[in-house]
Amino acid sequence: VRWDYPPHESIVREVVREKIGLLLVGTHRHSRVARLVLTNTVAQFLAAVSEETGLQFDAGDLEGSVAKLGPMARMLGATLRDTANPTMLRAGYKANVIPATAEAVVDCRVLPGRQAAFEREIDEIIGPDVTREWISALSSYETGFDGDLVEAMNAAVLAVDPEGRTVPYMLSGGTDAKAFAKLGIRCFGFAPLRLPPDLDFAALFHGVDERVPVEALHFGTRVLEHFLTHC
Repeated sequence: VRWDYPPHESIVREVVREKIGLLLVGTHRHSRVARLVLTNTVAQFLAAVSEETGLQFDAGDLEGSVAKLGPMARMLGATLRDTANPTMLRAGYKANVIPATAEAVVDCRVLPGRQAAFEREIDEIIGPDVTREWISALSSYETGFDGDLVEAMNAAVLAVDPEGRTVPYMLSGGTDAKAFAKLGIRCFGFAPLRLPPDLDFAALFHGVDERVPVEALHFGTRVLEHFLTHC
């Protein structure tokens, strides 16, 4: 998003400051209170978890239901709503010059089928005097959890862990699946790791000590070897 104003001393500074403040507060609030959406993938995931653990999930209280999953709740919560997080701010070119232009980069993650509604909501936050454009935009992608690849993934997991179960999950991060989907190619993420129940895996993402246990990698290697051998 970008703001352009004629240079006029403190007026520019105050207007830019106000707009940046609105964006920061508005997008944060949007991410916190945006309408919750239960996609088919997440619904299947919750149903499978309920069958395996006995936990009951109430579609009328998705946040409360997801909170029962402990550390996993953070990862799943991002797949229940659109999110918008301001991550970069730029203004001016010199310390003693008041900027006439200010820009902000917002990291947006939009649920499948929500693109148009999401853009309307963001436009309401930033107002008519702000120019908005997508730096990179590909429509969110969701596919059914079925087919030969799914059966092969499930067989590979069971070969290494007979008590294991493969369930669908929606990833909030971006992948090449969006591009391949334009070519009619169905994509599935499959990175099997058997993690300790007390490990807050999501908290380690992109951190200074991002890691998984060595045994988790050994497990994943065995599963992927079976998958690639028998697929």
